[in-house]
Amino acid sequence: MRLIYVDESARSDRFYFIGALIADPDAIRSIEHGLNEIAELVSYHVPAFDPGAEFHAVDMFHGHRDWRAVPIAWRVKACDLVAKVLARSTASYVFRGVDLTALRSRYSRPHPPHLLTLAHTLAEVQRQLGRFDDDSLGLVLADEHRAATRARRSLRDFKSAAAPGYTTDALRCIADTIYFGPSHESRLLQAADVATFFLNRDRTIAERDPRARRSVAKIVAHIRTITVSEYVWHP
Repeated sequence: MRLIYVDESARSDRFYFIGALIADPDAIRSIEHGLNEIAELVSYHVPAFDPGAEFHAVDMFHGHRDWRAVPIAWRVKACDLVAKVLARSTASYVFRGVDLTALRSRYSRPHPPHLLTLAHTLAEVQRQLGRFDDDSLGLVLADEHRAATRARRSLRDFKSAAAPGYTTDALRCIADTIYFGPSHESRLLQAADVATFFLNRDRTIAERDPRARRSVAKIVAHIRTITVSEYVWHP
């Protein structure tokens, strides 16, 4: 059994992305321990920083909320260190996205982006699980979301049979249901958030500042060492 930590990221109304961190027990331990150590390191150098704070990539990147008092150099370092923790782990990462402009252009009544992208992500997760063991199962954990009820209902249907426009095979390697919880209580969900935010940014933003461009490229390079599938659908 592997745990699948899922997080979403959007770019205005143009793109919608979901990342899935596939973690075995060793990866879970190393990532949780690694992020806790980074938090302690930042707290040591920035006394105003709470080591229990959430690694939320938007806040880290822009210096908001828990990261407001953290100097930019330490925010960049923290993001890079999280990416290195992922790169050194035994986890795998799947990234899926949908071009929403193209989706609306092609279909008069398109599938809801969250459910569509989630289905595409879990279909790829299932393919990856098959690489480990024919009987391998994955349990999905996700950040709290307004579409939680619909997502659970959809997964139940996707597990019974392939759904046209969503999946080509029934998701029989995905166990039980989707469990939603607060990301601020889960270092693994936070790690998935950081990975998904930076792959989103790398694909959708042209960094004007050379320093930001170099930093993002470095972080993304670490994340891509464990990325086993990366695809954005342009209908």
